Amino acid sequence: MSLLRLDNLCKFYGKDETLVKAVDTVNLTVEEGEFIAILGASGSGKSTLLHMIGGVDEPTQGHIYLNNQDIYDLSDNKQSQLRREKISIIYQFYNLIPTLNVVENITLPLDLSRKNVDQKYLDGILKLLKLEDRKKHLPNELSGGEQQRVAIGRALITKPNIILADEPTGNLDSQNSLEVMNILKKANKIYKQTIIMVTHDKELAKFAKKIITMKDGNIL
Repeated sequence: MSLLRLDNLCKFYGKDETLVKAVDTVNLTVEEGEFIAILGASGSGKSTLLHMIGGVDEPTQGHIYLNNQDIYDLSDNKQSQLRREKISIIYQFYNLIPTLNVVENITLPLDLSRKNVDQKYLDGILKLLKLEDRKKHLPNELSGGEQQRVAIGRALITKPNIILADEPTGNLDSQNSLEVMNILKKANKIYKQTIIMVTHDKELAKFAKKIITMKDGNIL
């Protein structure tokens, strides 16, 4: 059984002469444990597609099924819970809370859901991220690469069904980009974490197990 299924998914803006088909009739199936890279140039529709999967941007038409549940058939409260617990998004901007340290930023989603921290799992994440010695540091005491690693930890901590990564290395230099990609690859291998990443970089896309190319709102 598939983890995620997109059926005839569309996102249109404007109408008539100004109609823009950002995503045009996309069908895609993702199995549990896959690491997929969606590759495409700016304007290809890849980020719009990712935001619809994440429940951030509602489709014009079509359906998104996560564990056979159409996420846009859920109530607003259920959608919020889904985004908090089942879907994690990593952006190129780290979006860390400046007054919280590394551990507090990572465990924030659990605090918001009033759930207990699995200390053994947290320790494993910190080791994976190479942040064991930075646990008490605030974001302004971290490098850009370290801040993005904290963002990855925050995405992993809820043990989500799926992680969506939107150009996760967009603000990093080449060395930190490779480190972040290696961490995502290890998270996929160690935790069997399902990951969908969008990127315009062909070399970074090669870290994924499967590459899908988008152009003009379509999957090629």
